[in-house]
Amino acid sequence: MTTRTHEFQAEASQLLDLVIHSLYSHEEVFLRELVSNASDALDKLRFGALTDDGLKGLDQDLAIRFEVDQAARTLAVIDNGIGMDEAELMANLGSIASSGTRRFLDELAASKKADVPELIGRFGVGFYAAFMVADEVVVTTRKAGTEAGWRWSSKGDGSYTIEEADVPTHGTRVELKLSALDGEREDTKDFTQEWVLRETVRRYSDFVEYPIQMEVERVDRAEEEGGEDTVRTETITLNSMRPLWTKPRSEVSTEEYAEFFKHLAHEWRDPLETIHFKAEGTAEYSALLFVPSAARMNLFDPEGPKSGVQLYVRRVFISDSVEDLVPVWLRFLVGVVDSSDLPLNVSRETLQYTKQLGQIRKRITRKAVDTFKKLCSERREDWEGFWKELGPAVKEGLYFETDLAAELAEACLFRSTNGDGFTTLDEYLARRPEGQESIYVITGPDAASIEHSAHLEAYRAKGYEVLLLSDHVDEFWLTKLNAFRDVPLRAIHKGESDLSDDGAKEELAKKEEESRDLLDAVGTAIGDGVSGVGFSSRLVDSPAVLVVEEGAAAPHVERAMRASGQGMGPEQKRRLELNPEHAVVKKLGALREQDPARFDRHCQVLLGQALLAEGSPLPDAAGFTKLVTELLAE
Repeated sequence: MTTRTHEFQAEASQLLDLVIHSLYSHEEVFLRELVSNASDALDKLRFGALTDDGLKGLDQDLAIRFEVDQAARTLAVIDNGIGMDEAELMANLGSIASSGTRRFLDELAASKKADVPELIGRFGVGFYAAFMVADEVVVTTRKAGTEAGWRWSSKGDGSYTIEEADVPTHGTRVELKLSALDGEREDTKDFTQEWVLRETVRRYSDFVEYPIQMEVERVDRAEEEGGEDTVRTETITLNSMRPLWTKPRSEVSTEEYAEFFKHLAHEWRDPLETIHFKAEGTAEYSALLFVPSAARMNLFDPEGPKSGVQLYVRRVFISDSVEDLVPVWLRFLVGVVDSSDLPLNVSRETLQYTKQLGQIRKRITRKAVDTFKKLCSERREDWEGFWKELGPAVKEGLYFETDLAAELAEACLFRSTNGDGFTTLDEYLARRPEGQESIYVITGPDAASIEHSAHLEAYRAKGYEVLLLSDHVDEFWLTKLNAFRDVPLRAIHKGESDLSDDGAKEELAKKEEESRDLLDAVGTAIGDGVSGVGFSSRLVDSPAVLVVEEGAAAPHVERAMRASGQGMGPEQKRRLELNPEHAVVKKLGALREQDPARFDRHCQVLLGQALLAEGSPLPDAAGFTKLVTELLAE
């Protein structure tokens, strides 16, 4: 028997070093690559047996096996697939980036055969990921339909050996002589441990359609005290092999969907709804998505995951963080997208953006919006339960989805001055009294502050319902969604009030002009705290209110953005509006003439009360307390 040593092709040692140390982010990916290669080998045998009489009968009991020797620190990945002869062994493992799967698919394409199998390996580098965890890799193989076996071995140092070997059956065995564990690394994993292999398979190869098996020892404890325990060996299957998304929806039960959702989401509750569809044409893929019934803990954490949808290619896990696959506002969706032809980078850890990806994203978004509308109209109680936890995320879509915002708005729920329950925009419009030309909204830092806002007084007096918006996203989507069903949305806490007719506006302007000296004196007493002072038509019971300029950010939003480190420029000043009919405001005129010092203190307290009423902090809480105390003591 002759052993021959060969050099890898074309600066292979440098390329191999790049593959081992730089290509992959996580070392456990090597197992995904070896399992994928084994799965491809099984597919090739199954496909070949359909047309090659010499292979018929060999495609029985196809499986992938792990063999572990903890003492010797070896791990073998074994398949009973197509195997390789000497020439194929040299071509596939002796030339880095020369993929046997790629050549196999090219040959099938050239022959124009139908039913080409979906194989995984495309780049011809995944096998070499084994050297990330192994000091030496030994491959023994025998091509199905032949008698000769071969052994390939390398230490990843730029060379490899090939020799004939006695291989009892067709298939391939890849044995890794694992490197010693690095005790200084907290994230080091021992790939001879059952739980490590089980966890890695579950993450990357759970839905490979062939069983991934290994033998393990189990101890049966003696029933009687003093008796001997019994050690037995059993074969376990590490993967579920149940890619539900490949089945027609009619063949999957509600219980199976729920079980799969819990498996993906690590959740004990059933999903609220299931979205399952398959797309064909220029972009072929299957999608199985779930609308959860509750929010995960870090959903609104800026550092949290941007997507709950996993990407698979031919049932092999690629990534759970493809942000372009699903829009960020749908990050609460849980599920799987499996495509057969999305372009991946060479490590298969990153998805390249293409038109296909955009089409998938658009279709998922369309399906989600349709589902939300259906839930809102047909399962209102369930939808309201969902909305209490996940409504803010859905409303982010009103900002991001220019084309679908109007439809998404149909499914949105809001609190309002009409009662304690939720309302939709359509329900709001149905209750709109004659003469009301806008959908009125008000935003604020919390529900209690908004509900008692002075801005609401005149609207309540006229019987106009106002939507109460206290979520952090409300100010933002209002900048994009300006109308619903051609009825404008108007923020009652910004700009001029539109409740008065032209005559009333002229009357108010006349009062302002007549009281200009008083209003200027109030502004002088307050100082730089406001942009101006005037009379208001939006107040009934309160003496004063602060009004944001049209198009400016609300104060609670400005505070939040400053707290997060986002530059906002100089602090925005607001207009102080006074109720000319209120006793306190009428008293100011007399105070200004009789006691200028008390007048100044009353003006400052009036501003402080307006800030407190809207839920804003006082710039000088101690000073305000002192002022109130002085006034009470007079």
